[in-house]
Amino acid sequence: MQAARQPAYGARQGNAKPTPFADDAARRTVYFPFDGATIDNEGAEILRQNAQKLKEDPQLVVVLVGHTDNLGSTAYNLAVADKRTEVVSDRLRSLGVPRNQIRRLPIGSEQSNKVKCDSETCRRTMRRVELVYEWR
Repeated sequence: MQAARQPAYGARQGNAKPTPFADDAARRTVYFPFDGATIDNEGAEILRQNAQKLKEDPQLVVVLVGHTDNLGSTAYNLAVADKRTEVVSDRLRSLGVPRNQIRRLPIGSEQSNKVKCDSETCRRTMRRVELVYEWR
């Protein structure tokens, strides 16, 4: 199940250049275990590919949008989301992406709660960091 989204991230607006992986959210999303902020091998490969795109174009900026499932308090979920965006940022930096191309936006479960999600399968999709691209 895919979480509700705002207008397509990376969509072309006017004559704007397309952003990396604009039509493939799976290549811009890193998933996490319950209550965790560990990047698995699949997530590491996604970050490697995104780091390469960022290094190729210094006008490109990535916003790391951290989500959690709907279990736990608002404050707790925000802290978990913040930790997840931090580890993704750290990994991108270790792959050579300059700090000025990375922004973090931990939102916890606030936006995710708009989606009815009562199963573990659904909650698993909520535990993620999305890489949202912008141009300077």
